[in-house]
Amino acid sequence: MVASVAVLTPIPAPYQVEFFEAIVATGESNILAIYTSDQDPTRFWKMPALNHEHIICSQGAQSCQTASKWVADADVVVFGWYSDRFARQLLRRRAKSNRAWCLWGERPGFSKWRRFGRVSRWWRLSSVRHSKAPIWGMGSWAVDGWRKEFGNGREYHNVPYYSDLSRFHRPRKERPSKATRRFIYSGSLIERKGVDLLARAFAEVASTRPNLYLDLVGIGPLEAVLRKDLARVSERVRFLGFREWHELPAAYHEADVLVAPSRYDGWGLVVPEGLAAGLPVIATDRMGAAIDLVHPGQNGWRIRSGELGSLVRALAEAADAPENRLQDMSDAATASIANHTLGHGASKFVSGVRGALAESTRTN
Repeated sequence: MVASVAVLTPIPAPYQVEFFEAIVATGESNILAIYTSDQDPTRFWKMPALNHEHIICSQGAQSCQTASKWVADADVVVFGWYSDRFARQLLRRRAKSNRAWCLWGERPGFSKWRRFGRVSRWWRLSSVRHSKAPIWGMGSWAVDGWRKEFGNGREYHNVPYYSDLSRFHRPRKERPSKATRRFIYSGSLIERKGVDLLARAFAEVASTRPNLYLDLVGIGPLEAVLRKDLARVSERVRFLGFREWHELPAAYHEADVLVAPSRYDGWGLVVPEGLAAGLPVIATDRMGAAIDLVHPGQNGWRIRSGELGSLVRALAEAADAPENRLQDMSDAATASIANHTLGHGASKFVSGVRGALAESTRTN
């Protein structure tokens, strides 16, 4: 039997579209994607081709009616969004139906409104609290957070984001004995991503190491501040601006080390992308992907979130590492991501669907 799975999610992000279509390709689940909007003003990707069944609620009342019908009729409903009234309305209706559903989300509780946020979730997710519905966390860090919030009386599954990482792979290249060392950052130029800390840390480390370079991929409100903080090493910094998704591999392939200094990232797809490109990764202990995929001393460095000194030390270690050491870390980076494939992710998703169906059968 092919299960029909309605998934409520904010926007058709390229990686999510790719993931949904890989799930459909398994032949075990048919995805009915309910996107609340066709775009997010903070994201600049072009709309990808959508080859799976989908609707976009912002396109009108008829789309919302279709969404309601899909949520009512699907074998399983996966709620990857609950922040607006319509989404919570659909969640409550599905919960009352006693049919299979689950919540799918990043780790809760790491916004600046922590206490208020928990109270808000307590109210908005009352349907989850009063049910035995499974919760899927986007990585083990998220699973741990949801378990702390909702207890052990339900099933939890680790279902992070997946994308086709094969496009980031590059042939293994032997590093020359004397080389420049190029760091790359990829993401919005915003405080949450920690890029302000990176600018200050790089300026400090690079001031005594003339072979260091930095590429910044992305746009955002901090650009002027970053240019000021990097002024003394500006000739070795490139602001590459926004890059479409398909353009990212080429930018990664020019670099030696990826830096992802986020103060918080529920998952952080940039981490597996960098590893797939053979880049040792510097990432923080408040990133789901770093916690699951970065193994300190092997394929990268895991540093304390928001701590400038920790970032300075990691940059300095990466800058001073012998070429053979960096080559070993590059090889380890590629190997560490070998099983993080679209196919593997689709299998985890399908397994979660089966679990939700089984839980619904047990509780009814």
